Amino acid sequence: MPDLLAEITHAAKAYYKQAANFTLTATDFYDWLDALPPTRRARVLARGFAASQAEPEFLRFCLEWRGYNCREFMAHQLSMAAFDLWTSNGEFNGDLPPHGIGR
Repeated sequence: MPDLLAEITHAAKAYYKQAANFTLTATDFYDWLDALPPTRRARVLARGFAASQAEPEFLRFCLEWRGYNCREFMAHQLSMAAFDLWTSNGEFNGDLPPHGIGR
């Protein structure tokens, strides 16, 4: 299991790193907020746009909006066993901290 977890973490880092290729905007942030459930929306709004730029969920929204499909990326990066683990557990980000994606 640890090898699969490391493989998923490495692939997730590579996926989110692609967000460095473009500027995140307030429009991205507000579009993402509109897609969130109301209770989550209030918490995210309280954290603000700057803090959200390190949020994997926000980065995935921005990447996918720009055509960087996470499932497709991970399918190409992961072994079959790691991809199965990733999909069967909610497409998690391995050992990445919940609010700590560097850009």
